[in-house]
Amino acid sequence: METIILHSTQLKDFRSLIGDVVAEKLQEFKKGEPSPTKLKDDYLTRKEVSHLLRISLSTLHYYTKNGILRGYRIGGRILYKKVEVQNAVMEIQSTKYKGRV
Repeated sequence: METIILHSTQLKDFRSLIGDVVAEKLQEFKKGEPSPTKLKDDYLTRKEVSHLLRISLSTLHYYTKNGILRGYRIGGRILYKKVEVQNAVMEIQSTKYKGRV
């Protein structure tokens, strides 16, 4: 069983001590859990992807259905990894305009 020691401490010092302990525990908690904003930045909704690529939602559905883009379902929502969407956009290698700058 733990021992409880009571002694007089000024309110200002007590608040500072409690504040330090709470700040330390919050830092420990933040290290272990991914932040919601970080998770939000990793995935895009259908609407965000269609806006980013400037395509319609039906074209996005076609791309997903044919394996051009990979979608992830959670519940009733379909999400896309931002990195995969960016990697799916490739530069076209054309010899037609090679000499022009």
